[in-house]
Amino acid sequence: MTNKNQLPAKASVVIIGGGIVGCSIAYHLAKRGIKDVVVLERKQLTCGTTWHAAGLVSMLWPTPYLTSLAKYSHELYASLEEETGQATGYRQIGSLSVARSAERLEELRRTSSMAAVFGVESEMIDNERLAELYPGINTDGIAGALYIEKDGQTNPVDTTMALAKGARMRGARVIENVKVEEILVEGGQAVGVKTAQGSIVADKVVLAGGLWSRDIAANIGVDLPLYACEHYYVVTEEMDGLTKRPVLRDFDKGVYFKEDAGKMLVGWFEHNARGCSMDRIREDFCFDEFPCDIDHIEEYLMRSMEAFPALEETGIRTFFNGPESFTPDNLHLLGPTPEVDNFYVACGLNSKGIGAGGGLGMLMADWIIDGHPSGDIWECDVRRHNPAQRTQSYIEERIPEALGHTYAMHWPFYQYETARDRVRSPLHEVLEAQNACFGEVGGFERPNWFAQDGAEAKYQYSYKRQNWFEFSATEHRSIRENVGVYDISSFGKFEVSGPDAEKALQWICAGDVVVEQGSLVYTQWLNPRGGIEADVTLSKLDTDRYMVTTGISSLNRDWWHLKKNLQGDVQLRDISADYACLSLQGPNARAVLETLADTDISSEGFVFGTGRFAKVAGVDVWLQRLSYVGELGWEIFVPAAKATGFYRELQKAGAAFELRNVGMHALNSLRLEKGFRHWGHDIGSEDNLLQAGLSFAAKPDASDFMGRDAFLLAKAPGIVDRRLVQFQLNDPEPLLYHNEPIVMDGGIVGYLTSGMYGHSVGAAIGMGYVDVSGLTKDRIAAANFEIEVAKQRFSAQASLRALYDPSGSRMKI
Repeated sequence: MTNKNQLPAKASVVIIGGGIVGCSIAYHLAKRGIKDVVVLERKQLTCGTTWHAAGLVSMLWPTPYLTSLAKYSHELYASLEEETGQATGYRQIGSLSVARSAERLEELRRTSSMAAVFGVESEMIDNERLAELYPGINTDGIAGALYIEKDGQTNPVDTTMALAKGARMRGARVIENVKVEEILVEGGQAVGVKTAQGSIVADKVVLAGGLWSRDIAANIGVDLPLYACEHYYVVTEEMDGLTKRPVLRDFDKGVYFKEDAGKMLVGWFEHNARGCSMDRIREDFCFDEFPCDIDHIEEYLMRSMEAFPALEETGIRTFFNGPESFTPDNLHLLGPTPEVDNFYVACGLNSKGIGAGGGLGMLMADWIIDGHPSGDIWECDVRRHNPAQRTQSYIEERIPEALGHTYAMHWPFYQYETARDRVRSPLHEVLEAQNACFGEVGGFERPNWFAQDGAEAKYQYSYKRQNWFEFSATEHRSIRENVGVYDISSFGKFEVSGPDAEKALQWICAGDVVVEQGSLVYTQWLNPRGGIEADVTLSKLDTDRYMVTTGISSLNRDWWHLKKNLQGDVQLRDISADYACLSLQGPNARAVLETLADTDISSEGFVFGTGRFAKVAGVDVWLQRLSYVGELGWEIFVPAAKATGFYRELQKAGAAFELRNVGMHALNSLRLEKGFRHWGHDIGSEDNLLQAGLSFAAKPDASDFMGRDAFLLAKAPGIVDRRLVQFQLNDPEPLLYHNEPIVMDGGIVGYLTSGMYGHSVGAAIGMGYVDVSGLTKDRIAAANFEIEVAKQRFSAQASLRALYDPSGSRMKI
């Protein structure tokens, strides 16, 4: 008889970590027929973080796909006991979220609107209904509440044991007390693991090691932005009348309440969360706790008693403090790592591991078996963080703030305060002196807006018009009516060169890159399913040299996509930090530039979609005529060391034309008026070119390219199943951000992927996919469209074309 704890010599998949996620991945792999799966747990199942989780299982998550995974978790947890004979403690008891201010109430109303888009039933309730659902709550100061009837809770340990049992029933091995000492890597691929009890050769290795994941991954050169923080809760003595009580979240007080076997579990996400370095976690850590600092939690205990006064007369049985693993943006880290092939991670659960566990197990199993995720998971993709965001100093500063932000107001355009100034434009100090208010994306500081008339360059947050609204409107109009300049030095810039550069890029790009020197090619990179992996511009600098430019938020992902897919005699170099990049845009852009440039920039002498090396203001630059705002303009790539002097000369020349500094908020409003897409918001790996209205950019007759067959297959029927549509509210007052429901003839048919105020059209605008097959221009014109904002519907105009200058003539004059 084989010893059940004896390590096999080989396995298809080895999973490191026996928490809920590791066991769920094993369960779902086995369910899909992968029998030789091995889970290795260093001590005992659930002993790291899972065992002390609160066990909340929410229906609503930040994106439609994550919400669909959450729904699946509910269904799975409800069925596991019947399947395995192991109880899970799952109950669908509902949840309540209360608001104590008008702004919080608007946030909850927007959340309720979003829930409808994602297929989650919810309702806004008054205090009378709140008191019925949650007897004993103090409703003083409560302005309203959000009720989600189908939210639930489960027992974390029992649910994990059920998943482990289900995995074993299908042939998987779940082995405790085996610590992985080394991940074996050969030729850039994970090939197995080494333990004190022996080694296992594996086709794929999955890291679901919770708190230990960062250190484990670092040993093979993979930097995961993970950091542990202390997480507190208390459990009271038994209380009467708690049966089937919904989970209660009081965001403004920072606390949550969960009935726990006749007792009350009270937890919180404190604003001054404490980070926890790994040297505080002992080698033999197993079901361990940290000392509970009463002074640190007293404020939140008092708040909980204010919200639920019965706690004042109830004893506390347990004071708990334990470490949990968090990420800089409070979303998971999932998928294959770009640095090491056949190595997957599923970690960074951010106190949401129980609710996410079932769905993430299914997602990861699909990803491992099929080679791609079963939905759009970009927000959680392990490749999303740039190098600066993965440094130890960044995560130690940012993650405690991110944890503390969990229950804070999620303001539009919110900017974190910690871990700032990690990557700066060469023009940062100049722009700061000119009253720029900076925002951070991907670790890079960018001017979002410029303060005027002596105002402070600092955000004052609101769901209404924020303090920078009129400043940004002025910047917006300067580009539409005159001339403005904005700093896009944050853009990723990659040089692809060598004898096979053209051939290699022709395979990666859906567009035709066989062009004359000096030509620009706007193109997408597709996956084999036809989904959009990237949205980039190629500049042909020389016969065998190209520059690829891409946005900062996808810089790391796009770099690795190139590195993995370039073939032949070709070299790839990251030149992002070598150049500042300025975009000079507006009707008077030519007038400003012609005073500085030593090259012909007339309409005939410098046509749209071309670039050249030139001397501008005495500096050798790469100058290309392109626009992301729909106006006459040029992008100017300046050597970083000469950027400051160049900028001053540009501003001197522009003074006669009232050249204005422009920030990223205005850029966003300008590009939305033009219907220009943004990768990661409006287009992604699960959207095809026809749905996105970008089929014009693909050139299937010019060459074979990655995803060509899928593109032609989608195009063949002549009918598109969903389309990206532009919208403009008829009422000029409401504001749009994203995720607002799109309503067509009374029914919800999609949601906005982007939203902003269109200052040139005089109303809020946005774009989003309408999930209606065969949507034509005539059908759109005949339909009644509305956008729902905080539970209120507003009529809207819809168009497949740009809301501003749909012909595109202004940028080609």
